[in-house]
Amino acid sequence: MTRVVVAEIPETAGRDLSVEQSVLGADVELVGYSWDGNEELLISACRDADVVLTDYAPLTRTVIEQLQLCKLICVAATGSDSIDLEAAADANISVCAIDEYCTDEVADHVILLMLALCRRLAEYHDQVQRQNLWQFDSLTGLARMRDMTLGIVGFGKIGQAVARRARGFGMTIVAYDPYRDEDAATDLDVQFCELPELLAAADIISLNCGLSTDNKHLIDASAFRQMRRNPILINCARGALVDEAALAEALDTGQVSGAGLDVLSDESPDLRTSKFTGRSNVILTPHVAFYSDASILENRKISASNIRNFLDGKHENVRQYIYHATN
Repeated sequence: MTRVVVAEIPETAGRDLSVEQSVLGADVELVGYSWDGNEELLISACRDADVVLTDYAPLTRTVIEQLQLCKLICVAATGSDSIDLEAAADANISVCAIDEYCTDEVADHVILLMLALCRRLAEYHDQVQRQNLWQFDSLTGLARMRDMTLGIVGFGKIGQAVARRARGFGMTIVAYDPYRDEDAATDLDVQFCELPELLAAADIISLNCGLSTDNKHLIDASAFRQMRRNPILINCARGALVDEAALAEALDTGQVSGAGLDVLSDESPDLRTSKFTGRSNVILTPHVAFYSDASILENRKISASNIRNFLDGKHENVRQYIYHATN
């Protein structure tokens, strides 16, 4: 019987795996494991797995080198930054992820955070609910959306979906992406530019790119110094794209006027010590941009189907290989 270990972060541990089991079939044993930061326990749980199914549990070289039977690491997400891909290749272990399942949800969440911060929703809500203050002009500095420039960093499927929604507000939209889709930009009336130009021009900056070794802390102290319009920063991509210490300082000094963060560098942050709680100009959501009933069901079905297709040798149906090992 094929053994599939589901290595999850604590927040998702113990969930019902009946959807995955129904796709994988009776010849697959599903074993759940909650990763708590202990690498030795993670190795022990996964050592005898034929397949590891994970979301954000970090499979480092140390872990991967101990996977004695593993032939596939299946990531239940669109990114694979939690996996040491070089180590997987050295161990001849295939790695697959999900090509797409939550584009609409993430793009909607970007717009949600953008509007809430631009219209100062949290502050008005607090005034009404906690202060019993009913006054339209209690806040100043609210701009018209159509007078603002949106800068999108990462113009793939999600970045394009954000642009499609933002067009409805009449905003000027610029984008930075090393791999430019000129046809999509033309269709959406988006102007490509280099990152320094985007940082200087944008009133709102939305991060919608994947994480790699090349762009960790892409938005750092230097990037904040290049921002000329005290923009709002929105991150619904990966927490490590932003140097959090630099962001906290930028919020303190007014280099940015606000931040909407669905992700932080730690997938299980200690909110009691966070630099971003308790700020009226910061909205935090607990990595939920991808989430809807429909997207979660699709995620589970695609992840399980990826494993089933791999086991059946139907590699053309795997969505998508990050690394395909040779046997």
